[in-house]
Amino acid sequence: MLDQLKYFDGELTDIESIPTEIKQKYLTAFGIDYRYFIEAAARRQKWIDQSQSVNLFLSKPDLKTLSHMYRAAWRKGLKTTYYLRTLGASNIEKATVSVRKKMNTAMEGKDEGPHGFTDEEKRACSIDAMRNGEECEACQ
Repeated sequence: MLDQLKYFDGELTDIESIPTEIKQKYLTAFGIDYRYFIEAAARRQKWIDQSQSVNLFLSKPDLKTLSHMYRAAWRKGLKTTYYLRTLGASNIEKATVSVRKKMNTAMEGKDEGPHGFTDEEKRACSIDAMRNGEECEACQ
């Protein structure tokens, strides 16, 4: 269960063994509709003299949703929004998940240079490679 929670970034919706009522009770910020955040911020704002830091969360941002979200915040009278958090930007490498461990174990036998990387990998991850438009998955 712990590996599944890490793999799905704490999102319970994709874990089949968890009952639906538990999934609904323990939604993450990315699972809650942005309208609820805006509505709550709008209700608080009338008691705040200057401004509040309102974070907005979207799992899969697209231009239409972003447009609706920021217009809704403006219509509700929010003075500002702070950060837009997206799931892709918040996603981290899952080095402790057993699936990742298996993949690392399979990679151990490959031909490596003196510092653990092949010459091709070193070139792909160098600053010069980035300047020339090349990049590796870790440098994105």
